[in-house]
Amino acid sequence: MDIQRTRERPEPVPIPDLAPAAPPLPQGPLETARLLLRPWRDADIPEIFRICQDPEVQRWTTVPSPYQMKDAEWFVREHTPRGFRSGDEATFGIFVKDTGQIAGAIGLAGIKASVANRGVRSAEIGYWANPETRGRGFITESVREVVRWGFEEAALGRVTWQAFDGNAASRRVIEKAGFTIVGRQRSSHAHHGRLRDMWLADILPGELR
Repeated sequence: MDIQRTRERPEPVPIPDLAPAAPPLPQGPLETARLLLRPWRDADIPEIFRICQDPEVQRWTTVPSPYQMKDAEWFVREHTPRGFRSGDEATFGIFVKDTGQIAGAIGLAGIKASVANRGVRSAEIGYWANPETRGRGFITESVREVVRWGFEEAALGRVTWQAFDGNAASRRVIEKAGFTIVGRQRSSHAHHGRLRDMWLADILPGELR
């Protein structure tokens, strides 16, 4: 049913955007001894689609399930460029220099919102790993580089992390990088039809290991 606006109904009051305009984020690429980190490209879409079929990626992250080709296309063509352009999110593919293989994805999100809500320029780090390259330290290496980049190039004052309670592999990564576990948020996220607890951690400039 169409709802018509009457003369008695007041016009809606627009809600202002409390976050200040942010400049676009630098897009790298970033490099470590073994890895190249760069924004995603169209050529990466089929491999992203394949990797995100992995049960562990779907178990521990918020990627759509089932994961379809259109999800990978949106991730590469819309999500990644929009985040850099708005200054709110930097999303990088992780590539092994020697082979060009995708080792995973990593990003810093929520930068614009953090300034508006807390007055501290911060971001939340997130990542997933290719099951074929797990156990080689690639994600830990990437976390260190992206956090460094966040502090030095994106002027962050704090980086946070959260993961579903029980995701021990992700927790080991951030603890190796110097994050401090600060608590657990109970029943804070709905995931695959149930409420889940979330581990919380953060890191400040000068704490990166």
